Amino acid sequence: MEFYFLGPLTIRSGATSVYLSGERSQKLFAALLLNSNQPVSVERLIDVVWDHRPPGTARQQIQNRLGRLRALLLTGGQRITRTGNSYALEVSEKQIDGLRFRQLCTQAEQARCAGQLDRAASLLHAGLTLWRGSTIQGIDSPALRGDIVRWEEARLRAIEAVVAVEFSRQRHSAMTTDLYSWVQHYPYHEGLHCSLAEALHAGSRTAEAVHVLHQLKLRLARELGINAGTGVHGLHRRLLGADVAEADESAQLKRQAAEAIHRALTETTQALKVLSNAIASY
Repeated sequence: MEFYFLGPLTIRSGATSVYLSGERSQKLFAALLLNSNQPVSVERLIDVVWDHRPPGTARQQIQNRLGRLRALLLTGGQRITRTGNSYALEVSEKQIDGLRFRQLCTQAEQARCAGQLDRAASLLHAGLTLWRGSTIQGIDSPALRGDIVRWEEARLRAIEAVVAVEFSRQRHSAMTTDLYSWVQHYPYHEGLHCSLAEALHAGSRTAEAVHVLHQLKLRLARELGINAGTGVHGLHRRLLGADVAEADESAQLKRQAAEAIHRALTETTQALKVLSNAIASY
């Protein structure tokens, strides 16, 4: 069996999706999955399922649901073990997308430290492709928000890392599409917007880069009531200067082209006159 929580909670056995019925059972399994191979107390599971408002039969219901989960997972060779008052889902790293993602990020950092930037970039891209949405998307449990935040922070760190690695390889323009996608997911993240602007500028799309930062400043002020940081303002000013310089250069090139065409037409006209006179004399 394989398990996925970097997006909607999913269980697969081969090519077949295994349906886990019931919102409470899904919350219970999500708590075990997010903490794979680690003990999770019954009290913690009760909080996840009922959000601090459990019925008197909560402990018994948890045990009943765990029994059904055990039966379901045994068909795929997985186990839910009990140690004292806690339960743990025992799985290998390759069976869970989140654990594969974490392993790829660790390997990428090792490669980066060893100066293997190509390998680091490849590993980070591979890890980020495992994400299909938000962590356990569609499951709402206040008790799991801390776990969700930790995984989302790990995702953001991987995004920031791959941008840094790719920029160090001078692959700014190659990151433009990904950066556009990421700023949609993180609409207030100043660093990603600055990276997108840098990538656009490197691809001679400075006017577009200026627009990205201008829109970010407006969004932060309008929706959050805050001003953008000094990094955004500094880059915005620098790109505005570059945009003006590019516009001046473009205008100069157009003038030069027009002058060249004018000279060519003048020379052609003169040549035709000479030729016409020669023909008339002949």
